[in-house]
Amino acid sequence: MRAELRDALLSARATTERLTARLGDAQARAQFDPGFSPLGWHLGHVAWQEERWVLRRCAGERPIDPGLDGIYDSFHSHKGSRGRRLPPLVRIRSYAALVRERLLAFLERTDFEGDLLAGGWVFRFLANHERQHAETMAAALLLGHLQPELEVAPPVAASAGEGWCDFLPVEGGRFSLGCDDDPDGWDNERCAHEVELAPFAIARQPVTNGAFLAFLEAGGYRDDGLWSEAGRRWRDAEGVEAPLHWRRGAGCWERWTLGGWRPVDPSHPVSHLGWHEAEAFARWAGARLPTEAEWERAAGWEQGGRKRRFPWGDGAPAPGVNVALARGDTAPCGSEASPCGAEGMGGNVWEWTASPFLPWPRFEPGPYRGYSAPWFGDRHRVLRGGCWMSDPAMARTTFRNWFEPQVRAFPAGLRLARNR
Repeated sequence: MRAELRDALLSARATTERLTARLGDAQARAQFDPGFSPLGWHLGHVAWQEERWVLRRCAGERPIDPGLDGIYDSFHSHKGSRGRRLPPLVRIRSYAALVRERLLAFLERTDFEGDLLAGGWVFRFLANHERQHAETMAAALLLGHLQPELEVAPPVAASAGEGWCDFLPVEGGRFSLGCDDDPDGWDNERCAHEVELAPFAIARQPVTNGAFLAFLEAGGYRDDGLWSEAGRRWRDAEGVEAPLHWRRGAGCWERWTLGGWRPVDPSHPVSHLGWHEAEAFARWAGARLPTEAEWERAAGWEQGGRKRRFPWGDGAPAPGVNVALARGDTAPCGSEASPCGAEGMGGNVWEWTASPFLPWPRFEPGPYRGYSAPWFGDRHRVLRGGCWMSDPAMARTTFRNWFEPQVRAFPAGLRLARNR
């Protein structure tokens, strides 16, 4: 276990460093969107969490610099002021290196006794915490039109199929939603419980850029009948006319990627949609968004009541699964299939569901009490499946992500569902 935990921590840090290797001090302080903290803040925050949870709480060490608490504690610092208060980038990097050196030394000598250390919980938590911040940093790099030290795969010639509107039947009945025994599971996944589902149908593939272009060119953004009242207010207030990172180029639509501007590829899944856009498209297509319970059943449940850990199986991602920055961008739709035959439910793009982010019955917060509980309610909608920026741990069939409906900075798209 010790070696496994060390590898997870080192792998998470390698991704962080890969994304930020080219940062200068001014870029580290810049805030590219009001909803995003500066990249330098994320670098310091993941290190501060390691100091707080392991060096202070487990090893009993004194704070390295008490003044950093007011900067890196996400619940006690304001996003708008973080860039001005950050130390120079070289000091952030040296602080992170010092904390990591001490943490790994403690990992080598710990006996794994105590609530935080049992089963290596605190180390798994910190590795997954950094993986999630790495995804946020990748999204911030897109917002800032920065290009990291990352190889972006060249465009692949592929035809846009009709998998996005090819519906597969999924049987209803009772099944267990959530998990209790996954070592990477968060508190909002715990308390697995039986739910009853009616039979439904789910699309074989996520909605493609080609399909979304048809919606756009048919006037979908201007058709009030496709939008909820809240969606219309958001669309009009923000002047939204296309997915985030799209623009009209010379003769075609283009999208900004970590490899620069590229023509919109009709075979890729549409991404950088907010929930309102996803809902409007589903209505235009004569379908709906799946609930998160439907999504989980389609993604993981095999005959006989066994649930896969990932849509592709229980082990490492298959070669066609687009996760962990492997391509540096979205890829053509279609990869390893889930038990019901739905393709690409793990990676490529997050998939919006119809469900608000609510606690499962008997929910109890984990040791990191601020992870889930403050965000429950109708203000957030659940996404499932991970994206090309995500570590595979976030593509698990039970992992729950959540954003407000207007958030478009992450590679999020949709998969259609219908009643049967």
